[in-house]
Amino acid sequence: MSRAGTIARRTFLIGTAVITGGVAFGVYAYKREPINPLLKELGDGQAALTPYVRIDQTGVTIITPRADLGQGVASVLAALVAEELDIAWNDIRIDFGPPSNAYYNGIAAAEGLPVPATDTSIKARSARVVGDAVSKFLGLQITGGSSSVADAYEKMRIAGAAAREVLLHAAAMRTGIPKHQLKTRDGSVITRAARC
Repeated sequence: MSRAGTIARRTFLIGTAVITGGVAFGVYAYKREPINPLLKELGDGQAALTPYVRIDQTGVTIITPRADLGQGVASVLAALVAEELDIAWNDIRIDFGPPSNAYYNGIAAAEGLPVPATDTSIKARSARVVGDAVSKFLGLQITGGSSSVADAYEKMRIAGAAAREVLLHAAAMRTGIPKHQLKTRDGSVITRAARC
């Protein structure tokens, strides 16, 4: 075999290893959670359970990841957290998120591609995943395209549910009552005796 064939094979193997390593690192970076930007700004007695929920002695504040430009940011997103946290909607304060990769809008880029929203082919789904990944890597904190609620729907519900679980766990630790015997109602953790 000629020397040119050996070099081409070696180049192919090295190139394949580099591409595989790059893909593996890219997947790792995409799956990694962004740093919570609220942790840097916490005051005394405040806790930031997620990038979307801050709790202190005066109540619950949700951090909306978008500007309020008529897309329901200050109403719908607050209602999503309120429902999961089991607190009245009008008892939640709203604050707007600081610039941060944690608040990227994956739907805006994914749905902004020239692919019909009704297209569910593998090619269309793959393009949406790539659009979401690009948004995350670039930290595109975009408001527009009626994407605010669609992008934040699951994120805000998970944030509210996570906050509720943390509060139940804290109450169980403080009272000594098993967590499964505690419930929430109207923004409070209640015991079985209080429910009767």
